[in-house]
Amino acid sequence: MNSEKLKIAVLGGTGNIGEGMVLRLALQNLMPDGVKNEIIIGSRALETADEAAKGALSELENCGFDTSKITITGMNNLDAAQAAEVIILTIRFDHVLPLLEEIREAIENKIIISPVVPMVKEEGLMAYRPPVEGSAALAIKKNVPESTRVVAAFHNIPAGKLKDVVKCKAVHDALVCSDDAEAKKLVMELTRHMGCLKPLDGGPLKQANTMESLTPLLINLAKLNGLKDLGINFS
Repeated sequence: MNSEKLKIAVLGGTGNIGEGMVLRLALQNLMPDGVKNEIIIGSRALETADEAAKGALSELENCGFDTSKITITGMNNLDAAQAAEVIILTIRFDHVLPLLEEIREAIENKIIISPVVPMVKEEGLMAYRPPVEGSAALAIKKNVPESTRVVAAFHNIPAGKLKDVVKCKAVHDALVCSDDAEAKKLVMELTRHMGCLKPLDGGPLKQANTMESLTPLLINLAKLNGLKDLGINFS
């Protein structure tokens, strides 16, 4: 990464997990040891992305943060991918492969982070349904250029706590898997400064199916036990 500030595109940054990711990453610019960055919110419609960017800056200002050192902009998905060095896919699995085809020319030699979980609702509960490759992360790796480095991370993060940048004091473990040591190191560094997450090395990308499968489990546990915003902690 050669630029002074790391350019990060959050594709699907208008949804719950994407919104929280944008806020937490942006706040690293106010931390002495944070990874200085510029955030680009990507969406199918430029207008939607623009509104989300303005909304994120407004939310940070309303929470009392100085946004003069924070840059959040909106672009369509292709332009966002072209402008970024790191791309986070915060979209449903059934939208992932069409999006990768759309942005393929823009993701050579870049890092893609996948918090994507293929799951379906069955009899009122969520069930993990990985593709034939074994996981969403491996399906993504199969459908990107060879030079693109894929990292699986942020699957088991409660969106509500991620978005609550003021009150949330809980720290959850965040597993990170990749076959590329440099890309994994960068994602773990980003995770370390997000304020509510502790990164743990989860091994190679083939381990991503275990990580992904925990998400429907957490959702089901919350529903069955009247809980909210469950995360994971290992001790």
